[in-house]
Amino acid sequence: MNERQRSSLLHRNVLGALGMLLPFISIFGGLFVRNKPASWWYSISVTYYITPALAIILGACAIFLLCYRSYKTIDTVINVISGILAMGVVIFPCNNPYGYEYVGFFQIPVFVSNIIHSCCAMLLFAFLAYNIGWLFTLGQNKLNNKIYRFCSYSMICVMGVFVIILVLGVFGVKYPKWIVMVVEAVLLLLFGFAWLVKGRLFKFSRSENQEKKEEQKKRDTSLD
Repeated sequence: MNERQRSSLLHRNVLGALGMLLPFISIFGGLFVRNKPASWWYSISVTYYITPALAIILGACAIFLLCYRSYKTIDTVINVISGILAMGVVIFPCNNPYGYEYVGFFQIPVFVSNIIHSCCAMLLFAFLAYNIGWLFTLGQNKLNNKIYRFCSYSMICVMGVFVIILVLGVFGVKYPKWIVMVVEAVLLLLFGFAWLVKGRLFKFSRSENQEKKEEQKKRDTSLD
């Protein structure tokens, strides 16, 4: 393994670790903040106003995605777009529990910032799911590809269910406010886990010899 390959694996592992740590650090950090509103834990995005964890960790993820370069152009493009969207989530905060009228780096009206934030977040997870399910699986390892597809399809299903819940909410169906936190946490954990597998921190790969033996065994069985 050359230096470039080691650097690429480290890049993937750092990105995956940041994604998996974000839900825990944002909640854990918020626990130590005094005089916080009761709704602070309803969403990871809301913790932006409670603790700097979201801005720091997601900002770091955005930079890593922007700097990620792959052998395939489409892979690089998708990651750069994802990085821009992640930066948008940080720069344009969601609705806040303190009643601020103007928020974010550009101090724009909160309702405008919330719309941009929500669009960036949904598109970000959609691009991440596409990357994991359709680009990660271009590799030859069948077991890893199954893991990538599971993570990607799970992300899509979670987002689909969440959209249905939001639509039902428009028609008056009540749902727990903390469901947003759960959805965000699950999506981030799936994303982080897939990248850690891609970075070979979690090694589920079969060796080349094992795969050859299994293929030979299948051929022998078919001949019988």
